[in-house]
Amino acid sequence: MKKCVISEIELRLEIGGCLTMYSNLFEAWWPIILAGVITASSVVILARYIRRTILYLLTTIVSLISFIILILSIFTIGEWAGMGIGMFAISILLGVNIGALCSFLVKQK
Repeated sequence: MKKCVISEIELRLEIGGCLTMYSNLFEAWWPIILAGVITASSVVILARYIRRTILYLLTTIVSLISFIILILSIFTIGEWAGMGIGMFAISILLGVNIGALCSFLVKQK
């Protein structure tokens, strides 16, 4: 039986390579995540200042628009560009719906 011996330097290089890979992955997803967070927080802020019926109308319209953009990005644009636009649409769709769910906790002025 052969023993696999890895030196400490090789192990550190291997771990550093993994961390670099994940940091690059995070850099690529950062704008998409930020779009969803900004959308959700703006819906929660709007919930404080406008009536609920107007808020739900706005969230429904934005959800419908982002769903249409998602469908169009899949079928008309396609390839990698369509996937990127589709991921933005999914992020905004999730942000709007999470913001609408969290708006129940916000008291109006």
